[in-house]
Amino acid sequence: MDSLTLKRRSVMKAMAGTAMVTTPFFNTTANAAEDSGEWTGFSICDNCNQVPSCGIKFTAKGNYICGVENWKENPRHVLCSKGLSTLQRLYNPNRLLYPMKRTNPKGSEDPGFVRCSWQEAYDTIAKNLTEIKAKDGADAVMFYAGDPKEPRPPIMRLARYFGSVHWGSESSVGCRAACMQAEMLTWGRPSQGTMPGPKTKSFLVLATNVWSRPLGWWKTLMKAKENGCKIIVIDTRNTKTAQFSDIHLAPRVGTDSALAMGIIRVLIQEDLYDKDFVSKWCHGFDELKAYCDQFTPEKTEEITGVPADLIVKAARMYAEGPGSFALTSQSLTHNTNGVNNARALLLIPCIMGYIDVPGGVMFPTSPKGLQACGMGLQPKFYEAKWWNAKAQKDRRLDKDFVPVWHDMMIPFSPNQLPEHVKAGKIKAFCGWGFNVLIWPQPQEYAEAIKNLKFAFAADYFYRKESHRDMDLILPAAMNFERYAPFGSYGAKYAVRTPVKPQGEAKEDWRIALELGCILDDPKHFFDGDPVKACNAILKEWGGNYEEAAAALPAVSNLQCAKNEPRKFEKGKLRPDGQPGFNTPSGKIELFSTRTAKFGFEGLPVYKEMMKPDARFNLRLINGTRKPYITHSKTRGDTPYLLELEPRSMIHIHPEDAERRGISDGDEVLITSQFGGPVKALAEVSILVPVGTVDSQYGWRGKEDTQQLIPRQWDPLSGYAPYFEVNVEVKKAEGASK
Repeated sequence: MDSLTLKRRSVMKAMAGTAMVTTPFFNTTANAAEDSGEWTGFSICDNCNQVPSCGIKFTAKGNYICGVENWKENPRHVLCSKGLSTLQRLYNPNRLLYPMKRTNPKGSEDPGFVRCSWQEAYDTIAKNLTEIKAKDGADAVMFYAGDPKEPRPPIMRLARYFGSVHWGSESSVGCRAACMQAEMLTWGRPSQGTMPGPKTKSFLVLATNVWSRPLGWWKTLMKAKENGCKIIVIDTRNTKTAQFSDIHLAPRVGTDSALAMGIIRVLIQEDLYDKDFVSKWCHGFDELKAYCDQFTPEKTEEITGVPADLIVKAARMYAEGPGSFALTSQSLTHNTNGVNNARALLLIPCIMGYIDVPGGVMFPTSPKGLQACGMGLQPKFYEAKWWNAKAQKDRRLDKDFVPVWHDMMIPFSPNQLPEHVKAGKIKAFCGWGFNVLIWPQPQEYAEAIKNLKFAFAADYFYRKESHRDMDLILPAAMNFERYAPFGSYGAKYAVRTPVKPQGEAKEDWRIALELGCILDDPKHFFDGDPVKACNAILKEWGGNYEEAAAALPAVSNLQCAKNEPRKFEKGKLRPDGQPGFNTPSGKIELFSTRTAKFGFEGLPVYKEMMKPDARFNLRLINGTRKPYITHSKTRGDTPYLLELEPRSMIHIHPEDAERRGISDGDEVLITSQFGGPVKALAEVSILVPVGTVDSQYGWRGKEDTQQLIPRQWDPLSGYAPYFEVNVEVKKAEGASK
């Protein structure tokens, strides 16, 4: 018997012997519950990808949860339909409850999955990864976290100690991270803006429907307007927020950078911008001024479709500030010029000097190093220095594909996975919450998975498109059944009191940590214990899991500096303590020195999108969301939500519908030059303008809109053009009249 096998069995035996000891509430709360019958516990909803981590208070009898309600002490204390329906997902009879191994050859329609033990699953994973590492190097193994984002920190740690630089996530495929990239290129840190406060006089809503957002944003916006704040919405769609606004600017899809330049030109021409702030704290103003001069109101109207007089009016209204903004989570960056579209809009509050000032865009303070949004929680935990070292950066396969992204971001872009597998550069895949439908042309990625030497996935359910050619599927515990991670709310945090996982499911953190114990030193992985891992993070901020649990239902506090305005003047926005912003120039970069360094435009220039033609003459917005459903994980797993939206839907303007003989509720076929037809039901609506349709991705089979999207990329982020493709929409044969 080889030494690795002996180590695996020794570690497994040790973990089996300590699991009940090192997860305290399984011995206290849960056991007490069995004696008393009914008990109250607390958890966190993961249906919105770890953000906003809404709190759930639940009632249980023994180990069975029989009801959920708002956890009023939690900063995110109002559950939406997604949170209220989580019990349906928890007790869905189709859940994965045991490790499963494939018995039929890859490519078989029936993979022949059969139950196996955790010991066999871990032995198989360790054997294959070790062999691939010995022959092809650690970088031939790709680690990936999809949805939920919650297990990112331990998976990153697992990849680091295994030695692979190829850690990726759904955010490095196509989510909010490209907006974060735009924000970081501009002022050196992520920020979606700040909702209006008492001193805010003007407010920009940038391509997001605040009405459907969580966190009480809509109430805040209504109160601001009552107090006299002027609301300007820039959004192609005619959302409820747009209808609520004082001015709605509805640019054609993908023309946001042109509109931004038109607004900036008005602000400069009429001397409405903050000259002192720009002179002292902004880099590249002269270049910006020269470039935007071509975007006269009339020229901007020609490009964007926004009336020239409305552009001027909006610029003047925003100049009445101080003003703030709210930026979309993702939509602006989902085209081949996406990062520049977002960057251009961000420059508007920058030249107005509305940055980190009362009534403007205040950068919040948080515990030092805190990275919520699933990005690792704490740099020491995932060892950011290792990831950012040149020795690791130079080995990443996305270096030439997206050099700016590669330079800035720790997760590598896996959007060229088919090419990497074909070239023999990636041999194994280790995935948590993996969904092949996140990619354009998903069949190409499914084929890449099939051609790997070894692959496993941890998930809640078996999903044929993603899992059919996996060698192993591991059952992941759900949000009510796990300790990690804690909920993070700035200077506050909330822990959980879970029930025991059903069957043999294990929480994602535990799976990653236990694999780390087998493949590396258990000391690096907290002996496989998620609570110990959380405490390793919390101790950096003066927190402790057990103490926070004892304080429930109250949430606990972390060490955090008091917020104050104009932190850039006092060296509080830069790691070196110098005044300014955390950018290469130390200033807000209207002209990005980083993009220019890699041969791209320094300014966020306008570029024309794909042109429509006689057949494909409707612009598709692919990936819009309803407030009560979040892409494919709730497409069938939670029946309550499926009742709200049982079929894929598109919105089509009444004029476009009439031309095509389409009525409300008709089944339609959507085709692009890259794929289709895709089935959907039509909803005739003024939500979208003439010439545009929108749809939600994540539907399976004949309703999968991802097949309409080409594998073309924004050169800055590597994101695909989900908001750019032109399509044909026609009524399906036999559709209702």
